[in-house]
Amino acid sequence: MRSLGERLNLLRKQLINIRCGPGAAVLPSEVTRIHMDFAISLKGGHMGARKFWKEYLPRLKYHNPSIPMIVNRHDQNQLSPTMSIYLRKSDASPAASSEPLAQPSSSRTNLSKAQPPTADERVVHIDMANKHSSHILEFFMAETRAVPLQPTTEEIVEMQALETLRKNADVDRERVRQLRLEKKKEEDMLKRARAAGGMAEQEEA
Repeated sequence: MRSLGERLNLLRKQLINIRCGPGAAVLPSEVTRIHMDFAISLKGGHMGARKFWKEYLPRLKYHNPSIPMIVNRHDQNQLSPTMSIYLRKSDASPAASSEPLAQPSSSRTNLSKAQPPTADERVVHIDMANKHSSHILEFFMAETRAVPLQPTTEEIVEMQALETLRKNADVDRERVRQLRLEKKKEEDMLKRARAAGGMAEQEEA
């Protein structure tokens, strides 16, 4: 079981990881919702989509909590993984654009397929098949014109402190491993010595 200090450092790492890094960006007001559709299995070029979902989408959601981001997963690997970005039309009336839309929950059983755009929206599709997650992010940033966020001074200091803790932990683990190896070696030598002593006693008898 992890100690309280270890759990606290793990929580600090998770928080700084979701705030900083690729995908930490503010989306413009024109982006109304985002939909991802890909298979649970990685076959057929779905790996990049899954990695984008795991690595980048949490940061996008953290910095854009008001924008719905729906993920639809399924077992149909023959379908191309697709991201749909819904954008508000430039001539959409403010009154109509401000009306909230009912959004489905994310699904891993193909129950949250991409919905058609409203009259005030247009959709940009990104084919994610066989693309690296970082390349998908590049396409996404270009299509949405998202503004990347750089870590603050405090966040940089926090990341450096966590990296120092990680390195110290690695050193400590290696030291403990060496101590265990030495202890095991001494125990093996003691067992062999005892066994040899017992054989000598039997020969004398």
